[in-house]
Amino acid sequence: MPTQCVSTAVIGTAFCVKRCSSERLARDLAFFPPEPPSYALGEREASDDGDGERAGTSDSGELRAIANEEHVPATYAAAFQRVLDDFRVDLVTTARGNEVVAMTCEAPPTRISAASEDDARAMQDGANLTLIYSHGNAVDAGEVAPFARKLSQQLNCRVVTYDYSGYGQSRGEPSVADTYADIDAVVAHVIERFGVSREEIILLGQSIGSGPTCFHAGKRENAGFGAVVLVSPLLSALNVVSSPQAWCTPAKVFRKMDVYKNYQVVKNIQCPILLIHGDQDNVVHVSHGETLWETIRKSAKTNESLLEPYWIRGAGHDDTYDRNPAEFIRRLREVCALVRENWYRRVETAP
Repeated sequence: MPTQCVSTAVIGTAFCVKRCSSERLARDLAFFPPEPPSYALGEREASDDGDGERAGTSDSGELRAIANEEHVPATYAAAFQRVLDDFRVDLVTTARGNEVVAMTCEAPPTRISAASEDDARAMQDGANLTLIYSHGNAVDAGEVAPFARKLSQQLNCRVVTYDYSGYGQSRGEPSVADTYADIDAVVAHVIERFGVSREEIILLGQSIGSGPTCFHAGKRENAGFGAVVLVSPLLSALNVVSSPQAWCTPAKVFRKMDVYKNYQVVKNIQCPILLIHGDQDNVVHVSHGETLWETIRKSAKTNESLLEPYWIRGAGHDDTYDRNPAEFIRRLREVCALVRENWYRRVETAP
């Protein structure tokens, strides 16, 4: 059996240098915000939507994301700006005092007759499906905006993506604790601003975004989300640099100092969970997803909450959608249909 004692020693040395603080170590080794950011923030005239002053926006008008010419190629800048203009931009203050950027793309107008029977019935009765997207590392909300808009269009729902503290135009420095505060603030903002319930929210966490997603959904006081989707999720941060076949790995030796322990908190999530993972992922090995699936399967209280995982043959870490877009969207549409139907049943049986 191979060993990772050298890697473990390196991690141990770095841990000592950071004064035995896993938070300090993660801050330096786990977060890679893009520099420069893909977008800047500007102001535009506030649109009158009849609800008065908008929460989270500046006093002088609605915020606008502007393509950063230092980041975006000139040939793509105009098209990128058109995408950004489809998003509402809010600044949301976290419990740790940082202002983070939340970007919202509304679902396109859709005639009820064009929707499926279940979706049409739910929409007629007021279902307000919102997907909150916690993106991966080394990207910001601007870079994922084209994909977020595509999800909004193809799933017929509102999509909110946001930047962690220190990413994009969000204030502060990235840290594990801040990502937890970031998602807490964004979810609270979505519930208040758009008047939705947790039952109408799908949390989607990709790669490192699976950490705050699982943490938030797994808290007892946050029970009741519509669904959780985990794309290329981590077992934990140290498991990313630990071979599943090796011994003396960082994840085993330094288990107590590990962060983003999804393998622990995922069992506390009390809603349907869809796992998506490429079987050729060389960043977060597919064994992470497989082990999480076994934990979910064993801890599920009923089979009704179990969703068949989507293992994508030939896909790596960053092409889970591109490998088979139609199947990726089909799986998410099934999740949306389930959330809408569950919401409708609760409304129908409410006193």
